[in-house]
Amino acid sequence: MASRQNKNEEDDESQNPGSPYYLHLGENPGLILVSPPLDGNNYHTWSRAMKCALLSKNKVKFIYGSIKTPGENEMLRDAWERCNVMVISWLTRSMANQIAQSVLYIDNARDL
Repeated sequence: MASRQNKNEEDDESQNPGSPYYLHLGENPGLILVSPPLDGNNYHTWSRAMKCALLSKNKVKFIYGSIKTPGENEMLRDAWERCNVMVISWLTRSMANQIAQSVLYIDNARDL
């Protein structure tokens, strides 16, 4: 019974549009949130635009690290992983190919 209750709580959190764990059906890893892409010469303007884009999607906490990685058995682990990977995808899709390739194996949006 307890695991069912935990699963229901996770579903509620990841389905709540006010939660940082919520992903709208229209959001996908192919979105380019910022243009022009980060190319090494435009970091300050790119960074500002990316923070605004992530803030509007309620995902900026993933890059600031204020949402800690839940433990393997914690109820929000799956939702955290989905959001973390989505943020990583958005970040790397908004970078020049050379930069994106150099950060390809970073697994945490905070570290990126």
